[in-house]
Amino acid sequence: METKNSTSGGVVYVDHARHLTPLTLTYHATASRHLTTGRTDVVPPSTSVEVDSVYCPRCFSYCTAPPTSLGVCEKSTGGGLGGGCGSATSCKDCPICFCPVSVSIDAAPVSAEAGDDKQLLCHYLCGYCGWSSQECGVTSNASKLKKYQSSRKGDEDVANDWEKQRQEIIFEISRDLEHCLKQKVEQRNKHCDSLFSSIVEIFIKQEKEEERNRRLGIGEIARKTERADTFVGPGGWSLESLEQSLIEKQKEIDSPWIWSPGGLVALSDTTTSDKVSVEQIQQQPNPQQTAAQMVITNAASNLRSHLLPIPVPFRSRVSRRCLAELATGKTGIVIKPKLNPLEGDSSIKFGQGQWWKKDSNAVNVVPRVQLCCHGSNPTKQSFAALLKVRNATLGVIRLRLSGLSVSADSSSATIDQLELDNIIIDPIRETFVQGRHCSFDVISSLSPTEWLELEHAEDEFLDIGKGREQDPQEVLEWDANKILSSTGDDSGSFMRVLATRRDTAWVELKLTMAPDDFASGLNHGQSYLAVPIAMEIEVGNGSWEASLIKRRDIPENEVDATTLGLVVLLR
Repeated sequence: METKNSTSGGVVYVDHARHLTPLTLTYHATASRHLTTGRTDVVPPSTSVEVDSVYCPRCFSYCTAPPTSLGVCEKSTGGGLGGGCGSATSCKDCPICFCPVSVSIDAAPVSAEAGDDKQLLCHYLCGYCGWSSQECGVTSNASKLKKYQSSRKGDEDVANDWEKQRQEIIFEISRDLEHCLKQKVEQRNKHCDSLFSSIVEIFIKQEKEEERNRRLGIGEIARKTERADTFVGPGGWSLESLEQSLIEKQKEIDSPWIWSPGGLVALSDTTTSDKVSVEQIQQQPNPQQTAAQMVITNAASNLRSHLLPIPVPFRSRVSRRCLAELATGKTGIVIKPKLNPLEGDSSIKFGQGQWWKKDSNAVNVVPRVQLCCHGSNPTKQSFAALLKVRNATLGVIRLRLSGLSVSADSSSATIDQLELDNIIIDPIRETFVQGRHCSFDVISSLSPTEWLELEHAEDEFLDIGKGREQDPQEVLEWDANKILSSTGDDSGSFMRVLATRRDTAWVELKLTMAPDDFASGLNHGQSYLAVPIAMEIEVGNGSWEASLIKRRDIPENEVDATTLGLVVLLR
């Protein structure tokens, strides 16, 4: 017998599209009787995604749509030096380490021609790796700022005018720096742009000529003849001619010779035998740096001195809608962000803590089911597990756990094997596991537990300093080995309530497998046993009011319950 902690298993929820997802990645649409997953790696998707706005992760400027086709930050502000503080330049990243760069004004390198007269130079500077845009020639002259280096003392109005003039000059210098960068990019792309324009002109001219020939009926016979002679050899068309042409093309591909402007050259001649110095290797950008340059340039950069500052791409803020709710004619919005990405932050005077216009994350509404510990007994082909159910709402919830009855729709118990092959149990660590089906006879033999009434959720932060309350004694003394070795009425499969305390309940689960089913599980190695169960939550009569689900028009003595699917993973 072997007892394992919760790290060797878990509990995932089933959404309306039969996808298995942890509770933290699921949503509960308003007044909906099912869950929907927010994962984007599932097929078919459970939600639709709509881009509401974009923002720059550097200066937090935002807009409802990207202002340019490139989708990069192009904001320039006034008020001082540096990104977002009065610079006419937009946010940029370092082409070496991809950290944010700032606009800096420093003394230019002293040359023999300049003498002792030091010039000021405006350039991009990375505070992490020390890269400067002087390497690629992106600079602007800032000598006009020399007479404004010291502050003007005297009358307050005079000092304010002095500071205003200084800010205007800084803005002009940084604007020249941005203009210099744009000129470098245009110069780098000039050849490729002209080549692309010439190709476009050729195709436009050819299209006009073909349209003219089509109207006049010219060239139709020539095109038919050309198509007929495509695979015609010296003796006419034949299968041997086609095979011979394919063989010749394959020989050209496998040839050790390559074409160069000077003619055919052997591949061995293209590499030099000279040793490359360490300095030359350091001057060559790595593939990641080269790929980042392709965002702004058409030609690949082969030297460090060719690397230009990289514009910062926008990040999108999206809203999601449940596709099942949309199919019924409802809006189905499960999450919708605010326009300002900083709204809700403590730095904002108003609206602190309100990050979203609407947030229907299931962790705030749906009871959370966790796997505390479990064990297995290969001799008796059985599993035992302890589940913890906790209320997350500010109201009372009445619920019970049950197996899947034979009378229920068989499709509700069926989980696609593709879902079981790729189950995410830890979204933070991105841990995926593989599962296997549990016998339907075992699942259907589980009798429902008694109805549990969980009180409203308690705020644990309010009890800081009062000491931690221990779990009930039944939970502390629970032993999987004892449950697995039990005989009599407890020898079969069952699910029953072990203990309850205010907003939390503990349920013990035991599964007794058939010998063939247990043996097949051992053959699967490290795969998990996927046990689908149902959580029935009563709606109405003061239960689960946070869901906003209306009670059906049924007699008052009957229970209106919403059923949510769960899958317990055991190993």
